[in-house]
Amino acid sequence: MGAGLRFLVLACVVAACGGPTELRVEPAEGDGDGGQVVRVVGSDFLGHGPAVVYFGMRSARAVVLEDAHHISVKTPEAEEFAAVDVRIDFADGTSHTLPQAFTYKQVAGKPLRPVLFKPGALPVPTAQ
Repeated sequence: MGAGLRFLVLACVVAACGGPTELRVEPAEGDGDGGQVVRVVGSDFLGHGPAVVYFGMRSARAVVLEDAHHISVKTPEAEEFAAVDVRIDFADGTSHTLPQAFTYKQVAGKPLRPVLFKPGALPVPTAQ
């Protein structure tokens, strides 16, 4: 087999198997109330253990590792109406960050709900 043909076959195999996939969130915006099902699309999601997905500083609910390329989650409530980073932290220490990947939009007539803390609850950790 000639060198040119070998290169063409290798290129086809890489394209078919899927090379590195750019990380993205679909859809990339949602309501500030949270609870919207979104998918994180990328690669190499399996084999790292359970994942926690953060939208800004808040963790998503119902995280499902669908396959090596898809994670579905329900968005948490917004901290503010703005674009936030989406971060995936796996149990083995692997982490992926998508800067400003999801935008919380305000729905007309729906204010941002404040987060309330109960007296006697543990203090909220702060960045130092």
